[in-house]
Amino acid sequence: MRLRAKIKKAAVCAAAILTISTTMTVPSVAAVNNANQFSVDTNSWTGWPQAPDILCSTGILMDADTGQILFNKGMDDQRFPASITKIMTALLAIEDSTPDQQVTFTATGMADAYSGVSNINPQLGESFTMEQCLYMMMLKSANDVATQVAETIAGSVPAFVDKMNQKAQQLGCTNTHFNNANGLPDDNHYTSARDMALITREAFKNETFRKIVSTQRYEVPATAMSGPRVYDNHHQMLLSGTRWTYEGCLGGKTGYTDSAQSTLATYSEKNGMNLIAVVLHGPGDDAVYMDTISLMDYGFENFKPKDSGLVTADGKIIFEDQALTQQEYDKKMAPEPTGKEKEPQNFGGNSSTSTSKAALSKKKKQQPARGKADMGAYIAIAVLGVLILTGIILIIGILHKRKKERKDEYEES
Repeated sequence: MRLRAKIKKAAVCAAAILTISTTMTVPSVAAVNNANQFSVDTNSWTGWPQAPDILCSTGILMDADTGQILFNKGMDDQRFPASITKIMTALLAIEDSTPDQQVTFTATGMADAYSGVSNINPQLGESFTMEQCLYMMMLKSANDVATQVAETIAGSVPAFVDKMNQKAQQLGCTNTHFNNANGLPDDNHYTSARDMALITREAFKNETFRKIVSTQRYEVPATAMSGPRVYDNHHQMLLSGTRWTYEGCLGGKTGYTDSAQSTLATYSEKNGMNLIAVVLHGPGDDAVYMDTISLMDYGFENFKPKDSGLVTADGKIIFEDQALTQQEYDKKMAPEPTGKEKEPQNFGGNSSTSTSKAALSKKKKQQPARGKADMGAYIAIAVLGVLILTGIILIIGILHKRKKERKDEYEES
């Protein structure tokens, strides 16, 4: 009886250890490596219009209406976003508040009002409306305002960050983890060009967001603690008379930190098309503007809308990750020898969430490095389980051997 009790106890302990081990959440580790280099992947797609390379480490051009990827250079590689983070912060603030809601500065917001970063130098206890905060956050890129807005809406910055990550997942982001509301340096605050394009696409569906980011200058009235404040939009492509003025630009967001370098998200409309360009880790402001204009020109010159989809400028049909002539398309869609016909495809091209075999294969190749780390953790857990089970077997064997020895000693006596 004692032997059975000991075995049962050991088995229960082992089972508990296994349960804890297998249910542990393996923390995601940022895999940001700014040294990663990429070529223009879309230039290898069959029949695809050839695009120029860009100076930024990674980038994407997306058709906002269909989600079709037009340009891809390392678009799934994790990078630091810097202040383009505020696109997500502003979107959630618009969705979860009213324009006249009061935002009063507490110690939380004041902590990010230090010198050397963009802020509005508020006074403790100074109040603004949510609408005013949104303009200061998106035009001035005020880090202190973003933090205070986060606390006001969710009760705390961590609670707001949880909402940011939940929203990112809902939008299909797979390489993003936010850790603050403003984009200040943090090893666990990262995204990818594709994910930021998805977030920007969602934000520009919101009329209030579009109005704010397309505003060139905004004046915040005087408060009880300070005089009026006037801020100009930082996005040079939107402003008239600048070196980078771009016809059709509707706005976006700029960003910079030492670790992120220059980042830029931009939305432009021309010839019935709406394009989103995101470039990350650029060697300076000139580089991100030059690259973005190059991508926008490439998109508007080489593609056009047709039948709620897209075709190339010379009329080729976008099918999966290919640009096909009508003859090539008809051949692909012809019935197979077995008599089975292929499923109808989107004539205007696949979206970023295409479930085609080609897209699935590409997605597998582009999974972030942290997937390997997670797999290693699961393997370690499995090995631990095997070791525990082996230990149980050894314990049972030892106990059984001791029982037999005692029996033999009793019989001899």
